[in-house]
Amino acid sequence: MIGDKLYKNNKDDMEQYTETAQWCNANNAHIEDKGEYYEVVENPAPSKEDKIAELDAKYTWQKALLIEQYTDDMLHEDTEAIAKDKIDMAALEKWYDEEYRKLQN
Repeated sequence: MIGDKLYKNNKDDMEQYTETAQWCNANNAHIEDKGEYYEVVENPAPSKEDKIAELDAKYTWQKALLIEQYTDDMLHEDTEAIAKDKIDMAALEKWYDEEYRKLQN
C-alpha cells in the first residue's frame, strides 16, 4: 500500500480511507495530504535523539515506580522488600546504561 493514492474527489477512494488508515497503523505508515489526494507513506525511522528521549522516558517512568515502591516498603519497614528494591534499582540503572551505550554506537 505504500505509495497508494486516495483522490479526494473520488467517492470509492474516500470510502477506503478508514481501511487504509487502519492498515497504516499496523504497518509503520501514515497518510499524507498532498493537496488533491492523500498518499500512503512509510513512517520515517526515529532519529538517535528520538530513541534517546524514548529511553529516558522509559527509565524515568520505571524509576518513579521503583521509588514509590521503595518508599512504601520503608514506611512498612519491610527489610526484605527494601533489599529487593535496591537490587531492582541497580538492574534498572544497568539496563539504562547498556541501552544508552547501544544508541551511542
